[in-house]
Amino acid sequence: MSEPKYSPMMEHYLSVKKQYPDALLFYRIGDFYEMFFDDARTVSRELDLVLTGKNAGVPDRVPMCGVPFHAVNSYIQRLVQRGYKIAICEQMQDPKEAVGLVERDVIRVITPGTVMDEISDEKSSVYLAAVEDYGYGYSLALCEASTGENFVLHVEHGLARLAQALLSNNVREAVIRKDSDEKLIKMLREMRIVISYDDAEDIKPAYEPLFEKITKDYDRRACGRMLGYLEETQKHMIGHLSPCHVESADEVLRMDYSTMLNLELVEPLHREGNAETLWSFLDVCRSAMGSRLLKKWIEHPLVKIDEITERQNRLEYLKKNFMARTKLRDALGGVYDLQRLIGRVAMNSANPQDLLRLGKTLDQVPAILSCINDESFIEYKNLDPLADLNAKLNGAFVDTPPALISDGGVFRDGYNAELDEARDIQRHGRDFISALEAKYREETGIKNLKIGYNKVFGYFIEVSKGQLSLVQDSWGWVRKQTLVNNERFVSSELKEKEDQILHAEETAIRIEKQLFQQLLDACKDHLVQLQKIALALAEIDAICALSETSSKYGYVRPEFTDDALEIEGGKHPILDQRMKDPRYVSNSLSMDKDHSILLITGPNMGGKSTYMRQTAIIVIMAQMGCYVPAKRCQMPVFDQIFTRIGASDDILSGQSTFMVEMTEANRALQEATDRSLILFDEIGRGTSTYDGMALAQAMIEYIASCIHAKTLFSTHYHELTTLADSIGCVRNVHVVVHEDNEKVTFLYKVKDGSADRSYGVNVARLAGLPDAVINRARDIQKQLESKKRVVQQSYQLVEMAKEDPVAENIVKQLKSVNADDLSPREAWTMLADLCEEAKKEK
Repeated sequence: MSEPKYSPMMEHYLSVKKQYPDALLFYRIGDFYEMFFDDARTVSRELDLVLTGKNAGVPDRVPMCGVPFHAVNSYIQRLVQRGYKIAICEQMQDPKEAVGLVERDVIRVITPGTVMDEISDEKSSVYLAAVEDYGYGYSLALCEASTGENFVLHVEHGLARLAQALLSNNVREAVIRKDSDEKLIKMLREMRIVISYDDAEDIKPAYEPLFEKITKDYDRRACGRMLGYLEETQKHMIGHLSPCHVESADEVLRMDYSTMLNLELVEPLHREGNAETLWSFLDVCRSAMGSRLLKKWIEHPLVKIDEITERQNRLEYLKKNFMARTKLRDALGGVYDLQRLIGRVAMNSANPQDLLRLGKTLDQVPAILSCINDESFIEYKNLDPLADLNAKLNGAFVDTPPALISDGGVFRDGYNAELDEARDIQRHGRDFISALEAKYREETGIKNLKIGYNKVFGYFIEVSKGQLSLVQDSWGWVRKQTLVNNERFVSSELKEKEDQILHAEETAIRIEKQLFQQLLDACKDHLVQLQKIALALAEIDAICALSETSSKYGYVRPEFTDDALEIEGGKHPILDQRMKDPRYVSNSLSMDKDHSILLITGPNMGGKSTYMRQTAIIVIMAQMGCYVPAKRCQMPVFDQIFTRIGASDDILSGQSTFMVEMTEANRALQEATDRSLILFDEIGRGTSTYDGMALAQAMIEYIASCIHAKTLFSTHYHELTTLADSIGCVRNVHVVVHEDNEKVTFLYKVKDGSADRSYGVNVARLAGLPDAVINRARDIQKQLESKKRVVQQSYQLVEMAKEDPVAENIVKQLKSVNADDLSPREAWTMLADLCEEAKKEK
């Protein structure tokens, strides 16, 4: 049986689809993008569109659905958010000029990691990651396509570490080699990260200036893969990439994804209701790019005192100068998302509205720079506001230009003389003809001469038979038609006017397209400087937002010490403003090297977790350069924060709550240093009482003897409070409860000393359990307490010693590779990396 013979258009569709089997093909036909066959079924189902059929030269109609081209972005957004790739097949010629089938080709492939105009949330950053597995680690080349931000990240070998890195950077799509390990592919699928394959490894010469700092072979392979995939999907060179750098973990306060989620820094643990994060609370930025940068600051607080102090000084200046801050925020309110406007300009997808917004943003730059007259902002004083470019953009466009240049009416009258002439002809074509008719009557002396029009001849000169003798050959008129009473002629001047009138609209749009391209090219000539302006505006906006919040709520400037952590009257910033309960109070905290572990006891719901979270958040805010919610704050600069708060299962591997708890605890015990902050909440509750208690005690002893990190350790094992007697650095604190006739009231106040007992049964009574259950529980509790044996507390300092983390990491890397699998070059690179690792000081 022969294959069905489709129509020429459908044959072309199928040939294009064959080139993009993993994408939904949006095939432009007139004013619609059409999908056929399985793509139509998928899009119809996902977008709830009507599935129809089309005659395609075969007996059965093929499945079809479509979306209007002018509204396509909203449909693409929804599909990309669900993990689909979209190939846009555009008409490459005007259908009016086509002979036979209209020429079409794919102009761009939109994927979850390369979205630009299609990003639904302007404050979100979506990353593409190219992954290079070099045997003893991973190199990730990450790119935010809409802004051009790109950097390289090194991750220790191990899928769990890789998963944490991908989650922390909101990676939506990973580009890997076609022969990648099946375990890696399985993990990416379980994480619902879109997988794409590309074996490109070379960085093209045109990109070399941006990748000068990338020297390691495996990093360059990752970057080459990232660039190759971007060019493959965008169909041209990526002109708005920023210079690439290797992100060092030592330059920021390190927190893994679990820690950021536990502390609800940028994502809420529970999305129901009005969940708020530290980011949403602090984000009073006036621009989307300011909001995105603020998010990055929260995720990556600083560790260098001079950088923290610089931000603090800027914030202090704006906090003290209310008028300057007010003017600054007003000016920032007129700023558009310059970073993404630059991206669209570089990718040739900018429209007239984008350039209008770019011009309006440049309008605000001088006003913004004039508001920051302080030496802390000195680096911005030499910023070129691009006055010449702004002058070109200013006055070019009408107040509300259309989104599509092909719609016309983009430029103001008076902007271009040729365009004005075309529009004048377009608007006043009949006036031109009337004026020409009067001119001819006067010049020829033929008083009844008329200029008429029909669809066959177009415009023509009509002379009556009685006046025909006045027509002279020297005028160059050409006879076109003879009627009973008249003769009709055309002249070269009339045909020229006719051509102008009939094509005035096309001419006007053609001129507007040329003028728009000239402005677009002018913007492209200043991409580097525009990126500098965008970064400066984002930084100023973020600092201004932190200053506004710090001023509004009376936050204080933290001071940095070598060791002591002293927080007087500290509060959780969000709860302080959101909780209407007047009993919510401030709490203080005091820790130093002699008292580096706080053992926190008290009932559930008493405020232990809040106390721990607010401590971590105050530390994060301080190292962001922000003021903090406290009466006074002195603290060291921390290198890492580790948390184990709350009960949750691992969505990635299906691990139990207790396994997740032990995994997160292990990460802290393995990686923390004496400059780290550890928050452990109710460790050991996922197993039997004695198992849990034994593990909790062993961890406290290990932290005290081997790590010396500042640690907040809450527990319901009251037996552990006696550790304060044998371990000098352990200090007991407890949350205060007021008890009256077996009724408890939580005071949310933290005081020195240990809780005298548990209040679990009292909390159960508050929850409304039946009295019979409460009374029986009381009886059982008394019986158990009468039989309870005291757990022997010991502190075996000599037997607990932490391995050298550098040596341990080197051994781990050596064990992870097979020497026979390495080329001489790769073996040399690995040796160089291990030597570099061995020189590190921990």
